[in-house]
Amino acid sequence: MEYVSVLKDRRINSHNIAFEIKISEYLRIATKIIEGNVFQRKRVKSSSTIYALLKQDLKRGCIIPPIVIALNQNAEEIVFDTDDIELDDIYNLLDKKLDKLLILDGLQRTYTMLDLESELKDSDDVDELKTFHDHKIRVELYLSVNKLGILYRMLTLNTGQTPMSLRHQIEILYSDYLHARIEDIKFLREIDNTRATGTTEYNFKEVIEGFNSYLERNELPIAKFNLLDNIKGLEKLAKENENTDLFRSFIVSFHSFIIKLKELTENDWVFDRDEIDLAGPAFGTTIESIFKKSQVLTGFGAAIGRLKDFEIIDSIDEVSGIMKNIDFEDNIGGGINNLLLKLDEIRNNAKKIGNAQRMYFQYFFRELLNDETDSYPYIDKAIENAYQKYQSQTAL
Repeated sequence: MEYVSVLKDRRINSHNIAFEIKISEYLRIATKIIEGNVFQRKRVKSSSTIYALLKQDLKRGCIIPPIVIALNQNAEEIVFDTDDIELDDIYNLLDKKLDKLLILDGLQRTYTMLDLESELKDSDDVDELKTFHDHKIRVELYLSVNKLGILYRMLTLNTGQTPMSLRHQIEILYSDYLHARIEDIKFLREIDNTRATGTTEYNFKEVIEGFNSYLERNELPIAKFNLLDNIKGLEKLAKENENTDLFRSFIVSFHSFIIKLKELTENDWVFDRDEIDLAGPAFGTTIESIFKKSQVLTGFGAAIGRLKDFEIIDSIDEVSGIMKNIDFEDNIGGGINNLLLKLDEIRNNAKKIGNAQRMYFQYFFRELLNDETDSYPYIDKAIENAYQKYQSQTAL
């Protein structure tokens, strides 16, 4: 490893250290980075021909653009004298903080080098493998970047690739909560092959979708993304996130809704098909299975985002206080059964069922949380009035 230079990136407030390293050493580090981060970007399948050509060039000792990696600011603070950085300092940092590193640019080149290494090992060509391993590449390391800075730099470095969705960015940004709980809330990943069933369990992906809907003020899935939209999304998040942890506030406020529903139904409401006549399967059979779906979370996110824009609420944190006062005006069980009837009707008539359900729940939460509506703060009235709003919009 040979030290080259250090520059200050004032846009993301981080030092960038450039150095040369043998491919063998880089691949040892890169393998750990890829294995240790479930949200690292994946291989680009459509570029196999290009990377096959790169593989042949690497055998001949070509020079590739620098690989860019970053150290998460949440890692233990590492202080360097940027005027006198020792190579050993960089080496020790990379070795000890592998679980806090992320490849910002050069991931596909890294996959190609790993593929070539595997092929050369299988070929038993010791000399060619050694030549490949001893070849040097340049690496740039961003020190102690906060997560918004990492995402911003990742976006601007990868403009030629399919851009990350804002949802993917948020997954990276808040992935720490998979291990560090918010209050008594537990997040489950898709990779865990389990569904959130308990009152305090949530599927991380679906919460992320709901939070993304809050940022976008739109309950519908966003089909296309471009670089400018993604950067604007990050800037919006950075601005709102200055004095509070928005993601934490979002899930705590939604969880307060679930807790209140469980309290109002005395923890024992379950769907009884004999009580209502549905054309198809019930949207859900328990409070958790009804209200923890992505359609509900995205409707909730879009609703509170719009209520904030309309200055009905000042912040997400207000929502938890409002949830303490929600209630049913009439029969609780009858109110939830009415919700299932409305959702059954939507399913039977909507062209895009999931999107229609998201729209309905967006109206539901706007009715429930807005003290200027006739529904506030009654759940059963919000169920009915939201359906009327939904019908009026879909009839246009």
